Amino acid sequence: MNKQPFILDYDNDEQAVLEPDFENLPYHFHSRLLYAFVPKEKIDTFLDQYPHRTLGSFRTISFRPKIYEVKINNEYFTLCQAPLGAPAATKLLDWLINYGVKRVLAIGNAGALVDLPENTMLLPNCAIRGEGTSFYYLKPSQFIRINRNYLSQVEEAILDLGFKYDEIVTWTTDAFFRETPKRVTQFRRLGASTVEMECSALAACAQFRKVDFAQILFTKDSLAQMENYGRRGWGRKSYGIGLEIGAKVLINLDEK
Repeated sequence: MNKQPFILDYDNDEQAVLEPDFENLPYHFHSRLLYAFVPKEKIDTFLDQYPHRTLGSFRTISFRPKIYEVKINNEYFTLCQAPLGAPAATKLLDWLINYGVKRVLAIGNAGALVDLPENTMLLPNCAIRGEGTSFYYLKPSQFIRINRNYLSQVEEAILDLGFKYDEIVTWTTDAFFRETPKRVTQFRRLGASTVEMECSALAACAQFRKVDFAQILFTKDSLAQMENYGRRGWGRKSYGIGLEIGAKVLINLDEK
């Protein structure tokens, strides 16, 4: 009898009892998706600046975002607010992929594990799997690597726009209030510069569904000095900037 934790007992059956197409809705989204971990009011402000229309909506008991078509420089992409946490964010992403999404660029914030100024722009090339969702999409491992080819395209687009960034390793966790000193030290030694709650799970879902995924992170609070936690401004100044940068990067990537 297998006595290892069930989360490590990977099931490679590609067919689930409930698939993302179970509703068979008449939706078709643009292949390029800006998946935004920002407040709704920031999305509304962003949309006020550009031609857009509603393509559909996603309904759960507690989170019901609209999915938008946005037009910038005669290029179209899909925009959707993302929910906090790996299970919810991955459920919605999997659903969006079913209706046409093929190239995902997520934007969001992360806690700094090393000495980084607030609102520093970063691109994970690897995520530590400290959440549970990814283990239902890919075989167990400590890390998940971000698709190098797609990441390079995102980086080139960022540089063409004149922005600076650093490539990093991020730690994805399910437990916001269990980022203990031991864990912070452990994952810092493994190379992690940030901690957030979705990256490794979203990357796993994208790999499983054979679509492109990358994420732009902006630093918010700081855990660099654990004896002197720095709440700072929670990265709020990067919300609008992240939407603008993400949109401009996305429209410079080819559609699939």
